[in-house]
Amino acid sequence: MNYHRSDHSFDWTGFYFSLELVISLVVVGSIGYFGFSYAQSVYASDDPSPAPMIVKNPLFPPGSLSTTTPKRIIKSLTVTDVVPAAGKFIVADLSSMKLTLYKDGTATGEYPIQTKGKPGTPWETPAGFYSVQTKEENHLSTIGHVYMPYSMQFYGNYFIHGWPYYEGGEPVSSTFSGGCIRLNTADAAQVFAFADKGTGLFVYDPENIKTPNPLSLGNTRAPSISAGSYLVADLESGDVYLEHNAQQPVPIASVSKLITALVANETISFDKKIPVSEGYVLPKADPHNTKQKKFPIGELLYPLLMESSNGIAESLADYYGTGSFVHWMNTTARSLDMQSTHFAEPSGLSPENVSTSDDLFRLAVYIANKKSFIWDITRTPQKTLVASDGSSYPLANFNKFFDRSDFIGGKVGYTDEADHTMVSVFSFSIDGQVRRVAFIVLRSKDQTEDTKKLVSWFGKAATQGAKAADTACASCSQAPTYRKIGI
Repeated sequence: MNYHRSDHSFDWTGFYFSLELVISLVVVGSIGYFGFSYAQSVYASDDPSPAPMIVKNPLFPPGSLSTTTPKRIIKSLTVTDVVPAAGKFIVADLSSMKLTLYKDGTATGEYPIQTKGKPGTPWETPAGFYSVQTKEENHLSTIGHVYMPYSMQFYGNYFIHGWPYYEGGEPVSSTFSGGCIRLNTADAAQVFAFADKGTGLFVYDPENIKTPNPLSLGNTRAPSISAGSYLVADLESGDVYLEHNAQQPVPIASVSKLITALVANETISFDKKIPVSEGYVLPKADPHNTKQKKFPIGELLYPLLMESSNGIAESLADYYGTGSFVHWMNTTARSLDMQSTHFAEPSGLSPENVSTSDDLFRLAVYIANKKSFIWDITRTPQKTLVASDGSSYPLANFNKFFDRSDFIGGKVGYTDEADHTMVSVFSFSIDGQVRRVAFIVLRSKDQTEDTKKLVSWFGKAATQGAKAADTACASCSQAPTYRKIGI
């Protein structure tokens, strides 16, 4: 039967449209309801991501501070900025070595911190906003194989706990630390009773870095280099001395492995032994050799950074769970205020691993100040990797600057999409002060040659500027009005 539309006939077209619209709204509403319910269940679950904290400071709206809050903001906060007006909260002040419990904005208990991770080592305790993830009355740690009474995990390998002891009951020495926040056992028991899973924690560790006097560079002509993006900047002050397209996101290749090393260090026990294919650690990589060998995580950072092993990067991520590992790579980048950085995988092979020279400078600063052992690895001349079964594998350093005395550390990379990339840090003695300066080159045709030219230029310009300042020749030097990168 055919229905012809007229002013007096039933509007079947409109009817069908209305019916479809109603069905669509019901479906969307159902998806929204169940999606919201699912989101509630996820955020109420034991998700490894730290929960955001609610704070009193009006400059920081509720829920705005978390582990992903840029560390340049975290280090400028005080304890009173972050303690919430309602609920339980814990502050671990690593400068005063005190842990304080708060209830509804009021301090209810204070306990001395016995030990923390040593700065600059793989076990340095990371500052930031966290929450209590797990609670165990007696946790067996794989770091040192000791029992840790009244343990509360707040991030990766890091816990608040009482005085550790060995299986026979012998307490560990006062200098033993795997990076956790250690209390006396009696104090840890009280903190354990106070805290719930999800209780907020602020690990406070302000940096006391003396900002050097501003530099005046001489009129040395800047070099012509091949890099499509580059940056020369001071690690202490954030002053940018030379740049080109420094805020343009581009693929970064194996420079990505610096973040891979950070995440592996902070989320997997440093002495945890994991299996990797033997082909990944041979002098000449052999992807067909899949015979499994076990190595400690800390040792695997050497082939990762010295030889830029893609297989090792994938093995580290696979152990943790590649999706979760890459999530933490991006979380770490955000916490360092690397807002234009994104990672799709751990090795740098993907062109979707992108960053900017500005962002990589922030990473270089963080490693130099808080994780300097990573730069130490990158300038290690040679290393022998020893597997659990005693097999040994010699490693070489692919970085051309590792044998220079002024080289603090760095990482190179190459893919067709990224071209040659490099992040390096060098030290200079200028007018009685030691300056640490980052040199970043991206989309380069020759990252080593470009970096050499920039290092040489800066050394000459800084020396010339210092001499001009000493002779009060104001017209001979460039006024220190540099762009600054917030660090």
